[in-house]
Amino acid sequence: MLIQRFVVGIAILLFTSTISATNVNGRFVVTNTDSSKLSVLLQVNTNTGTDAMGGATIVIGFDTASIRFNSSPVKDVDYLFHNFCSGNYAVGTVTRPMQARIWVNIDLPYNNSNNGTVVSDTSGWTDVVTIYFNIIDPEGLASVYWLYTSPFWGIFDDDNLTLWDNGTFESIVNFPVPVELGSFTASLLENNNVLLRWSTISSINNQGFEVEKSQKSEVRSQNEWEKIGFVESMGNSTTLMEYSFIDMTLHTAPVVQYRLKMIDMDGSYNYSDVIEVYTGPADFELSQNYPNPFNPSTQISYTIPGVISTEGRSPKVSLKVFDILGNDVATLVDEEKSSGRYEVSFNATGLASGVYIYRLMAGTFVETKKMVLLR
Repeated sequence: MLIQRFVVGIAILLFTSTISATNVNGRFVVTNTDSSKLSVLLQVNTNTGTDAMGGATIVIGFDTASIRFNSSPVKDVDYLFHNFCSGNYAVGTVTRPMQARIWVNIDLPYNNSNNGTVVSDTSGWTDVVTIYFNIIDPEGLASVYWLYTSPFWGIFDDDNLTLWDNGTFESIVNFPVPVELGSFTASLLENNNVLLRWSTISSINNQGFEVEKSQKSEVRSQNEWEKIGFVESMGNSTTLMEYSFIDMTLHTAPVVQYRLKMIDMDGSYNYSDVIEVYTGPADFELSQNYPNPFNPSTQISYTIPGVISTEGRSPKVSLKVFDILGNDVATLVDEEKSSGRYEVSFNATGLASGVYIYRLMAGTFVETKKMVLLR
């Protein structure tokens, strides 16, 4: 009997030594900030990279002096799940059951056991949920931290029975709430350059501002942004600071949009609101043809301002040529035209010498001019 017990003991020892417990690590990443919101992404990984996560209750604390989280948070407004909501999971929730505490609740029902999400190993991270905090003190320092010693804490394997061991959890401590923008305006100068002005109510840890430009065009379905300059920060300040930048680049569309990319010293950034300025012509205009007199061709220029019809369309533009008796001899333009400056050629081959009249019509605007064909 002694020999048998010894053998059994060895067998148990060998079996337990082959079990590799899963360690879970966590971190927070600040993904975006502005004057009112702080977006924090919760991520996890494991020491194995082969284990799937089932249900979990993840408890988080935060500093209420600088940031706030709604007591009854709304899904996709106050938080957004990434890999642990819907599919085989029940609807994930984030709740705030007590002061300065947040609970991330993930449920993998038993009938979906062994169908969880495989969590990355330590060479990468798996996104869990993004939490949107309200900034209540733009001059303060924000902190978000893990409460893995809470009695409610638990992250389980997808068998819903095996509790993962806690590894390393990186908190965010004293994260400076960055630039709070006071105003941002754009105005057109006489030389068609654009003057941008903005001010900051407070600025902490700010490196500077990238100025980005987008030109609204009817052929583009979405904005295309380009960097046109950089303005260095004046440094940390809790008082009003004013900045300016002149855009001297070419405008290829009548409406130009601008935004600021506010970059912190650690490389994180957030964007300002978008503002726009109209850079196209201010009025309708029909220019005198050139050359005049002409034989047999001449150029006619005209401008269309940023006028939109009641149907939300660009104005219908008509440019016609008449002889001195009022007979229609040529139609040069007969279509909708967006804001801009245009030039069209008129070839009078086959017409007799004499005075001709050309007329521009666009909505209620009508203008005529004379030209002379001299052979």
